[in-house]
Amino acid sequence: MNFIDFHCHLDHKDFEGQRKKIIDECFNSGFSKIVTIADPYEKESYEQTFEVLEYNDNILCMTAAHPHNADQYTSEIERKIIKFLENNRVIAVGEAGLDFHYNLSTPENQLKVFKRQINIAKEVNMPLLIHSREAEKEILKTLEQMEFNLPVIFHCYTGSMEDAKEILERGYYISISGIVTFKKSDYLREIVKTLPLNRVFYETDSPYLSPEPFRGKLNTPLRAKIVAEKISEIRGISVKELNSIVNKNFNRLMNFNIH
Repeated sequence: MNFIDFHCHLDHKDFEGQRKKIIDECFNSGFSKIVTIADPYEKESYEQTFEVLEYNDNILCMTAAHPHNADQYTSEIERKIIKFLENNRVIAVGEAGLDFHYNLSTPENQLKVFKRQINIAKEVNMPLLIHSREAEKEILKTLEQMEFNLPVIFHCYTGSMEDAKEILERGYYISISGIVTFKKSDYLREIVKTLPLNRVFYETDSPYLSPEPFRGKLNTPLRAKIVAEKISEIRGISVKELNSIVNKNFNRLMNFNIH
């Protein structure tokens, strides 16, 4: 069925001892790709990411400075990111952005670090994957101010309909997580009804955000199937049709600079 989990965290400690088993389950049940995030702040994250990349050729990755850790950003962290981006299995700079919900780092430092991630993406000519919580307008303004003209994907979208429209008008992508299955996510299901499918990805953000009926339990990339099924249900199409479109989106994203 060519499922794609566009965003997960295979480096997470909750997957210790079962990463290969989870990966095998995914690719034995119809996955085409898994995209995992490598964290430059976590000592073992890059090593664990390299291990899963070596284990399966259909795993790809991204890395960047997460806004939660902006207060701890250093030149050494930046060097690690730039070095990691040289790997040919890295497909984007991410996740980078702003999080004004938790504010685990100061808004000033978050914005400063986000701008650095934008510049890094420009320097390496790669797409940018966005983490945004209650910050969509500021992120859109910053991307415009910095004249960022490469592909952009808003991961785990939870913003407004209004902001989704502007994201799409700019030709950016939106990735939908298991939140779309939650009982109180009617607003997100309404947004999904309106999305042009040629601008859509889906993801688990595992081990977080396990979809219904597994909410509160450990999430895995395998549950991307549930997210895909929910999007398909909302849009009145088959999962096969959705996956055909999403895989085309993925290929377009990978080949954005080939003319």
